[in-house]
Amino acid sequence: MASLPLASVNDCQIRAVTGRDEWERLFARLPAPAIVQAWGYGEAKAAGGWRVERLVFEQGSQPVAICQVLVKRLLGLPVAARINRGPQFLALRPQEAEVRAVYGALRKRWRFGRRGLLVLAPGLGESDAHRQWLREAGFIARGTVGWCSAVLDLTEDAATLRKRLAPTWRTQLNGAERGGLAFEISDKPCAFDWMLDRHQENMRDKGFAGTSPDFLRALRERAPEDVFVCRALHDGQPLAGMIVFRFARSAEYFVGWFGPEARQKKAGNFLMWNAALAMQARGCERFDLGGYSSSDGYGRFKQGLRGSEYRLLEEWVAF
Repeated sequence: MASLPLASVNDCQIRAVTGRDEWERLFARLPAPAIVQAWGYGEAKAAGGWRVERLVFEQGSQPVAICQVLVKRLLGLPVAARINRGPQFLALRPQEAEVRAVYGALRKRWRFGRRGLLVLAPGLGESDAHRQWLREAGFIARGTVGWCSAVLDLTEDAATLRKRLAPTWRTQLNGAERGGLAFEISDKPCAFDWMLDRHQENMRDKGFAGTSPDFLRALRERAPEDVFVCRALHDGQPLAGMIVFRFARSAEYFVGWFGPEARQKKAGNFLMWNAALAMQARGCERFDLGGYSSSDGYGRFKQGLRGSEYRLLEEWVAF
């Protein structure tokens, strides 16, 4: 495949976005925004010691893509940077020349080691063509597995979404509803503290390292109107809970907890379904299931919602 002419790469300019208003306006234009590129997410990372750089890529003075970069510094100098699921394009289906120009400009910004090492998890779908474009731009593949998830289209009505559920999944949801479960959603501090306690207990009991509680606290502090706690209750007692984060016209399942009775009562089906509908009622048009692998049981559970699956490229590096 022929490389993009140098002039086409050079006509893509990068400038920094310093104000939240401009970032939010551009972010709202994204057809498929990523949670890790949201302003609040970046601010929560900044609370943990990262420096956040927000970039806009322009061609002919028109913005075509945006990107949030997390930078680590040592003695005031940049030593490493990370871009997760970006740059993100404002066009639903950007042209090859546009994609090549943006990634060419990004590679040009990280050359000769002046900005340290760049670790890039591209906001591009998994394909051999995209890999070829990145290699030709000068990026090097790390060989890691790319992000995989699915999105529910909340512009459809509940009946249509429910009809699309896998038959077994829908049967379990029906059973949960007949079993007397109740749904609750809250943005109150007490609900958040309860969920954070369950999350920490879950990590301790099951021996895994999930999302840092400090990060979750920072996220809620910087975006309190967008962090929701959803719970499935039986006789007033919570059987399962989750944190959902809203960004632009999207929402994403972020952290979950399922108690000892959750499986028997099918509380997971009930909770996930009602959380999606609750975010639909709050103006969201997309509900991301928060990533999964089809090789594990929870991933197969999420696949039962029959969302639109997407797979992104693996990580790449540049320096």
